[in-house]
Amino acid sequence: MVMCWMKRRLPQPGARCAFEQRLIHEKRTDQSPRGKEMRMNNLLQLKYAVEVEKTGSISKAAENLYMNQPNLSKSIRELEDDLGIAIFDRTAKGVVPTEKGREFLGYARSILSQIAEMEALYKKSDEKKTRFDLCAPRASYVSQALTEVILSLGPDADYSVDYREAGAMRTIKQVANGVNQLGVIRYQTIYEPNYLNTLAERSLVYEPVCEFACVAILGAGHPLASLQVVSSLDVASCTEVLYGDASIPALPVNQARELAQAIEAKNTITVYERASQLELISRLNTAYTIASPMPQDVLDRFQLVQRRIDLTGNLFRDVLIYRAGYHLSRLDRLLIEKLRESAQRVIQES
Repeated sequence: MVMCWMKRRLPQPGARCAFEQRLIHEKRTDQSPRGKEMRMNNLLQLKYAVEVEKTGSISKAAENLYMNQPNLSKSIRELEDDLGIAIFDRTAKGVVPTEKGREFLGYARSILSQIAEMEALYKKSDEKKTRFDLCAPRASYVSQALTEVILSLGPDADYSVDYREAGAMRTIKQVANGVNQLGVIRYQTIYEPNYLNTLAERSLVYEPVCEFACVAILGAGHPLASLQVVSSLDVASCTEVLYGDASIPALPVNQARELAQAIEAKNTITVYERASQLELISRLNTAYTIASPMPQDVLDRFQLVQRRIDLTGNLFRDVLIYRAGYHLSRLDRLLIEKLRESAQRVIQES
């Protein structure tokens, strides 16, 4: 059963802070066994509702939450009964939030985010490590920036860093679900509306990091390595090494089919990890990849060269993303600064 504050009418926007602060206050002050049990039930119900909204499906949400569908449906119905509103409309194609449901879910996401931040803030003294995390594209400038941030902490620092490399859609999901606080996504600027709409739907905000033209990365012994500019015709008979998690949100079916057919027409090797990609390119004289500019020391380490490539729409943008309401720490701000500096340095050297 949901606590008394959940039984009241949803607050108006002006009362939002008080609404959220009351839950956080109750979490901090009510430490009785009954209080803990009720609080846990409240938080689970909020989590369940948010997951149903994300997936648009009770069955898919239940799968993601590792629970059976009847129990999830029951929990959502109990939450709706206690609130006195319908959070979701059930349709033949799934579930969609009602107008009141969207309002409530906005509060729910904010509450879950604030509680996660509060838990990190009030950890016991044996958890005083400096912690930060990032989910980002497979780009050398990112790892360089992360290294600079770690070095700035000093040799005696006690820290824990969670650094993941992933495609844009996986990164969006990681940050929206609170797995990572910060993310960097990369997209071709012609598809920017698709990505920005997806960020808005998931209550994510963004800040620009860099803008660049991709280059062709080739082994030093590649037949095209002597060229200064490579064309799409030049690489047509070569093997492209691709990342397997590249996707574009809300792409019309005909455009998605055209992109898939273009990839199908090539010789390709699909990988999910950057070191494997570079190793393959360095050893296969017919292989190449299209990537952001790389630092010279990385190219030298793997005996690679990078060349300008003539491609339609060759303008890409990397943006940093985080949840709306998340307060950037001093370390987060330092990481953003280092990301921009590192990206600019690599782009200028290319």
